Amino acid sequence: MSTITEAFNPDAATLAARRTPERAATSEWSRRDGRMLDAAGRDAIHAAFTANPCLQSWPVHAIDSLCDAGQLRTWTNGELIFARDEPCDEIQVVLSGAIEMSWSNSAGVRAVAVYMWPNEVINFIPVLDRRGSMHDQRAHGSTTLFHIPGAALFDLFAREPALLRNVLDLICVRSRALHGRMGRAALAGFRARMADQLLALAEWHGRPTQRGVELTIRLSQEDLAALLAASRQSVNKELRWLVRNGIVDVRYSRLTVLDMKALRELSEAA
Repeated sequence: MSTITEAFNPDAATLAARRTPERAATSEWSRRDGRMLDAAGRDAIHAAFTANPCLQSWPVHAIDSLCDAGQLRTWTNGELIFARDEPCDEIQVVLSGAIEMSWSNSAGVRAVAVYMWPNEVINFIPVLDRRGSMHDQRAHGSTTLFHIPGAALFDLFAREPALLRNVLDLICVRSRALHGRMGRAALAGFRARMADQLLALAEWHGRPTQRGVELTIRLSQEDLAALLAASRQSVNKELRWLVRNGIVDVRYSRLTVLDMKALRELSEAA
């Protein structure tokens, strides 16, 4: 029988298999800071914008203008990028690693809203409303971002105002997704919430294997608990139940969803 481990950590071969061509290219430059972008870096930034359905119509010259204005920076695991309510006057393109968007209280309790993975463009809201970051933003693993000043974005909108509508569409899509998750969390039991979260992780960050869908991301039980606003003990208990019932398997620090249909039925239960 599998043992529930403290982290779901894919090995190097799994990570290599998961990379898209754009992500694979970032490995050559993700350790460099500075304004000088090589072709791989510029291609990855273009890929991140056009990967999003709301931004995929942006013309090459518009994205090039943002590339010219921005700067690469690599952050270490756990490093604070922006604190909640701190001024945040730039958008970022996630090129490698991930950004944890979270809140914490004076007792040190942490709740994670979402992880933003490569090919995401983030922080449009604080740039547009100038009211500061909505979350504590931390690097999850070694993380390379391309930082674009808000002034460059406003200059682009002044020249091509139609592009602002695309950003508003993106904000609306993300807002609806967030409120959908909030509604499910408010009405569902913990097992359904756990199943829903695992489904989302499998659908966005899963790799099909002969046994099932293997998660390719590094998330500890504490991370999963923070996503669910629950204790690690509660997460561990539910993972054990899912393992006993043949729905997931956890071994050698890897979580595999064995039965997507059963997990989906759990997520839809009251």
